Amino acid sequence: MLVKGDVKCLHCGFISGEWVGAGGAPITLAGFKATSGEQPAGAEGAHVRCVRCGGPVLLDEVNPVISSYRIRRIRRLREQLAAMDARRGRAA
Repeated sequence: MLVKGDVKCLHCGFISGEWVGAGGAPITLAGFKATSGEQPAGAEGAHVRCVRCGGPVLLDEVNPVISSYRIRRIRRLREQLAAMDARRGRAA
């Protein structure tokens, strides 16, 4: 499941930006978007550090990411399963 949350420094409490990624995954630059608009230097797989003091960060105010595409796909699959069950009921 994808989650979204604020990247908050453990040392100074500064919110560096927002991160989107798999729940339980390390906070890397791949899913990070800085509030200041400029991305910190580093490789895509590098861990995010505080942009103000360079300290370690945590993910605060985490919420699941719900995309409309996924909701439509789930509904479509449920409709297909219901149709399959209805066909089986008639055939039996």
